[in-house]
Amino acid sequence: MSYIKSLSTLYHTMSLPSSQEGRLALTLGAVLLGSSTFLLPIAYRDYRLFKSYGPGGLPSNVFGWFIVRAFFQPFKREMISTDEYVNRTNAAGGHEHDGFLALSSEQLVQRSSDGRPVVGPHAVPQRQLTQIPEQDIKDKLQAEIEAFVARNLHLVKFQKSNLERHANGVFLADHIPRNKLARTMKGEAAHVHSGNDHSLHVVLAPADCKTVIDAGWAQRHGFAGTKAMTFFALGTRENIPSEYILIYAPRTEAEVATVMEIVTASVKNMSGREDVR
Repeated sequence: MSYIKSLSTLYHTMSLPSSQEGRLALTLGAVLLGSSTFLLPIAYRDYRLFKSYGPGGLPSNVFGWFIVRAFFQPFKREMISTDEYVNRTNAAGGHEHDGFLALSSEQLVQRSSDGRPVVGPHAVPQRQLTQIPEQDIKDKLQAEIEAFVARNLHLVKFQKSNLERHANGVFLADHIPRNKLARTMKGEAAHVHSGNDHSLHVVLAPADCKTVIDAGWAQRHGFAGTKAMTFFALGTRENIPSEYILIYAPRTEAEVATVMEIVTASVKNMSGREDVR
């Protein structure tokens, strides 16, 4: 009899809740368990992808990943359209209308046959996942950037990037007067993502933004032209301008030369000077 009584007690213990609240709690628990079983592997893969970008403006850890996914991602915009640059160049004149790029037709089509690289889905850091250059091309790009700064000390200097923090950026020299765009960027004209893919961020004139995006050489930053930075910094930082552009990593020495022309155009745009060597 005691054995039968024990089975009866176990049965009643395992029975479904009789109250509506109990059944609801059980249902929610089952849904949460099923969702976590499905979502946790997806979240882990997404975190691993975030980690693969290497160092950036935020910590490359689970805290940085959570901040990006939970708070930054809703502010990310599309990055390929050029209508806003057309509207601005149509309303402007002089160099602002023409831009500063001096690329040949051969340079513009260098990337056309391969298409754009795949860029990571996270709002920050903005990194490409495919078409990564070999180490010798990475070294060549870094050497060219250093030589560029050495040739142009009358205009620029190296300084820790305000946005990336892990690498030096090309900044306007302290004595160079700054236009509104340069003040917004705190003088930062370009930086290389030297910790990983060796893509770059630059700040181009609107006409040049259209040129490089249409040619398949670039895309906007996901925050460019949005109010994300001011929102997250509670008004203490300027928003990233729409001219803040990701330049895809060069894969050949010829493409390194093209990238350096783009960096030159960025410095001209920020400084208003033509004597860039």
